[in-house]
Amino acid sequence: MNVNPFTKKAAAAANPKSSKGTSPVNEIGDVSAVAQMFDRLRQQNAQYDQAIAALVAANRITCGWDIPAEPEMTLTIQRDVLVALGDTEALAKFDQEHQQALAQEQAARVQATQQVLEAPTRVKALEQYINDLAGQMVAGVDESLINREIRRIFQPSAQRMLEAAKTFIQAWREMQSVEAVLLQRVRLTHYSVTGEHRTRYDHELIGQRRDGELLPTMIAGIPYEELRDLNDQFTHTDNEWVTALDNALRSKGFDGWGLKVYHPKGKNDERRIYAPDPNPPKRHLDPGHGLSTVVRVDV
Repeated sequence: MNVNPFTKKAAAAANPKSSKGTSPVNEIGDVSAVAQMFDRLRQQNAQYDQAIAALVAANRITCGWDIPAEPEMTLTIQRDVLVALGDTEALAKFDQEHQQALAQEQAARVQATQQVLEAPTRVKALEQYINDLAGQMVAGVDESLINREIRRIFQPSAQRMLEAAKTFIQAWREMQSVEAVLLQRVRLTHYSVTGEHRTRYDHELIGQRRDGELLPTMIAGIPYEELRDLNDQFTHTDNEWVTALDNALRSKGFDGWGLKVYHPKGKNDERRIYAPDPNPPKRHLDPGHGLSTVVRVDV
């Protein structure tokens, strides 16, 4: 008794959507270890961006691009004059009337001065912090764990594909075998009564398959549109599964899209931390190189 290769089991393997409980979403399982890794890296990315912004600001001060605004010194000058005059009574009255404002003015002076003086030290400290943070990123990312997890989630789909492919190959070989026998059994050789060989009728059941196609678009008995649509599905992902799986993974924190892993410099690497200024100052032409004078010579 011959058994049709497309049994219920084979048909289910060929169409995983029809198999209950075989959705990749149901096979994600526990991905908390990778999710925690990504969450920690996401926080470190935010810290890195903030530190780079602070480094850019410090570099601008060091390079003289952003000079702190000059603080007010009106009250300070007035008090210095009173001190120089030796008028203790006026000085005491002045201090009493302007105590708070004078303190704020002096604090602003100290802050402006310190901001400029500390900028080089701040740059050095920020670069060290950023380099150390990069080292923490590298140490905290386990690529082998990520690889194991994605393989674990991927493997069931790959196994279903393999089983479906076995069924497909069996059906494909059957079809080719039937074609080969039929074309051999109906082969007729044509001659003219005058002895010339005549072109025989060319029977065709399976057309040529083009690159990228799963099946040729000419198979006798099957509409062209069905074969074309099948080839189109073969070369594209399933949007329904893509959306469902993507949403499920992101909801569990298994989402490293956009995250960056910065690697620290080596011990003897003297290069600066890469911190591009988003708004660099415009370069002005050297005043010593003005516009050239055009001289016209009539001959």
